[in-house]
Amino acid sequence: MSTATEIKRIFRNHGLAPKKWMGQNLLVDRMYLHKIVQSAEIRSGEPVVEVGAGLGVLTEAMASQGAEVWALEVDSGFFQVLEEKFSGSNHVNLIHADALKFDFGQLFRRIGKLRIVANLPYNISSRLIFMFLENRELFSSLHILLQKEVAERLLAESGTKDYGILTVLLGVSAKVEILFDIPPSAFFPSPDIVSTLVAVQFPDIPPVSVQDARLLTRLVKASFASRRKTLRNALRNTSAIGVSFDLIRNAAEHAGVDLMRRGETLSPAEFARFADALNAVPNETERARGQGAPRSTLKT
Repeated sequence: MSTATEIKRIFRNHGLAPKKWMGQNLLVDRMYLHKIVQSAEIRSGEPVVEVGAGLGVLTEAMASQGAEVWALEVDSGFFQVLEEKFSGSNHVNLIHADALKFDFGQLFRRIGKLRIVANLPYNISSRLIFMFLENRELFSSLHILLQKEVAERLLAESGTKDYGILTVLLGVSAKVEILFDIPPSAFFPSPDIVSTLVAVQFPDIPPVSVQDARLLTRLVKASFASRRKTLRNALRNTSAIGVSFDLIRNAAEHAGVDLMRRGETLSPAEFARFADALNAVPNETERARGQGAPRSTLKT
């Protein structure tokens, strides 16, 4: 299994260097690699998806357990190393792709529900989590390494400074658990922050029911656009949600949500109730036509 010394040799022999702007901090400590594989309960023959395979350190650890690893890597230099390293492996499938643009649906149709086990690039970790959430029907679970401060935001209490959009959306749709921290010394190059392994499970029956997940996402994003504003002021820009402020006000009253509160004080359940109330009111076109039909539900 690779160590910091071997990683340095690979960099030197291939004329490569880790790119700080891409968040390329490679986990090289064998103990923590073993802990990740154990925590993710990697089983022989099971397909696992790795985002940001780097030089294949975690890839190798999972493949050694018999997992069928589908490893994504966007960096061309790193991908060349991966091709050389796993050329004779029957357990590693390499994909040269940007995870933010990759069609995970195609992979889902090939191997079924996707399990992500990855040391996510720091610079795009939040964007990747949003992408996993928006396509959560494709995923069963995530075991992901994040910056400790990002990990803590995922479980923050409403009303605190760390509570945000991801907290709400994960609170509605997933079970999140912080597993353990990993110090900077376990990586090469060593980052300036502590990392945390987080487990995210997407159950078939979500923790909080919501009729229209995309409408909920628009509502939450609009509510957090200006954290210091009340909901009344934050939701004045109705184009972000797609309904008039009159309908927003009526839905808030129906859901028991006081628009003089700020968005960060609403729990995930309150946001879901608010979104469901919005989903139930007639949309602008139907009301103009006098039909009064229920708002249609978007497919998620």
